[in-house]
Order: sequence, then C-alpha cells, then structure tokens
Amino acid sequence: MGAGAALAAAALLGGCGGGSTLSQQSQFDAQRAFGDLRAQVRIGPRPAGSAASRQEVRLIVRRLRGAGVRDVRVQRPSRNVVARIPGREPGTVVVGAHHDTKGIPGFVGANDGASGVAVLLELARDLPRRLRGPPIDLVFFDAEEARGTSNGAAAFARSGDRGSTQFVRYARSGGAQGSPPLDSIRAMVLFDMVGDCELDIPREANSDPGLYRGFADAAEKQTGSPAPFVGTAAPVIDDHSPFLEAGIPAVDLIDFDYGPGPPPGAFWHTRQDILRHVCARSLGAVGGPALAALPAIR
Repeated sequence: MGAGAALAAAALLGGCGGGSTLSQQSQFDAQRAFGDLRAQVRIGPRPAGSAASRQEVRLIVRRLRGAGVRDVRVQRPSRNVVARIPGREPGTVVVGAHHDTKGIPGFVGANDGASGVAVLLELARDLPRRLRGPPIDLVFFDAEEARGTSNGAAAFARSGDRGSTQFVRYARSGGAQGSPPLDSIRAMVLFDMVGDCELDIPREANSDPGLYRGFADAAEKQTGSPAPFVGTAAPVIDDHSPFLEAGIPAVDLIDFDYGPGPPPGAFWHTRQDILRHVCARSLGAVGGPALAALPAIR
C-alpha cells in the first residue's frame, strides 16, 4: 500500500536521552512522546497481570482521554486498551504496540514496551479527530511477552502474543470488547522497540512490503531519506503475527538490534533497557512518517 500526502516536516535534530528537538513545522512532538516513555519507566517493571501493569493501563487511558479520544475500552482478561479514532470510510486500520514488560526482575522496558506505547499516545494527540479514510484503532496490547524469564522461541510460542491473539479472537467472533469484526480490518501496523538511539527499521521478512513502503516514502518526503526504513531483516514472531495468520496485511516496524553485539543486541531483555539507551529523536523519526502514512492506508 502506498503512503498518502506528505507532512510538511523538517529533519529531526538532537541527541539521546530526550535531548532532541523537532522543527516547528513538524506535527509529531517527540519530546512529549518521550515524556510518556519516561512516565512508563517511572512505574517500574510492568509484567502482565501485575499491579504495575494495571497502573500502566490507567496511565494509557488517562493520556488517551486527555488527548480527546472519546472511544476508549479495556478488554479482558488480557488488558488490551483499544482507542478508536473515527473515519469517514468503512473498515478499520489497527495500529498497535505492547505495554507489558518481560518478567525479569528490574526490567523496565524503556525500549521494549514503553517506546511503542509512547508513539501511539502521541499519534492519538496528533492525528485528525476524524479521518478522511477508515477509522484507526490504536491498540495497546497486554501480554506480548512470554511468561517467565526465558527468552527462547519455544517459550514465546507457548505463551507470547496473548493479548494480540485475544484481540483477533474477539474480532473473529464478529467483534467484541472493542475489537472490530475481522472482515472489517484492512491492515495492521505494529510499533515495537522503536526508541533505540541508533535506530534502523528494516522490513521484517513477514511484513507486507506495500505497508512498509508507505512509511519509507513518507520519511523520504519529510527528510530526503527513507531512513530509518531501509533494508530487510529476518522474520520475527510478534503482535502482528495473529493478524497475518488471520489473513490481514500487517507490518512490524521493529528495530530488533538493540545494543552492541549481534541481533537482538546486548540490551534486549536485560536491565540495560533503560532511559539512557533510548532517544526522543528516534520516536520522532518513526512518528513523523506515521502521521502521513497511517491516514493513507485504505
């Protein structure tokens, strides 16, 4: 799918740890998004089912309502937060991120969890109150991380993606608890681990090439370069996977190379996933193009 009209945005400037600034022409406020990231980290570890996870959900709902989003629901048993921005055309585009953190003691998930949520919260503020195309459902998934501390693929296959699987299951049943009917979902876009200061988001091998190209095109129109949307990467299982299995075009915008060493990097699922390893400018490098690309999806 192609990107729509370009934003009148300038290149992002600045450094790490929230020190970046945006051109006044840009509509995506990366500094404000970084404030949302920081607020989540302040809660501490937020594994699914915990008291801190419930605090995270309350924070998300409060921010969404503060942004003027009226239709906000919390699913059960996994606490997916679903916020609908209405549109003029039929159908729905699902835009997701996960809000839980891995159940590792001391793991605060500045990048793996908080960064995607921060982008979605800022999109809630900056997208039109009524879209010309189909509605957008901003979905903050619970329970993306596998239970326990294991990072193995087998553990993730057993218990990962529980929140997104629940969302699709409710959609299959004709729509329940805020999930739209499955046949109304036109596309799914996922933001995961998008705060790395050295941000690169190659196309994940399972992701729809047309959807991915929409973001690269929007970035190039804004900055003169498609970066960070360049290259290709190995497939990953993530919250877009249940949508792909249901036959829905989906793209996982993920930088699965976080920190030194080979992918997934030395900071992934460690106590080094902290504020000093994420940057406001990276949130803006993703969020700015998203403001142009998402309303263009039909």
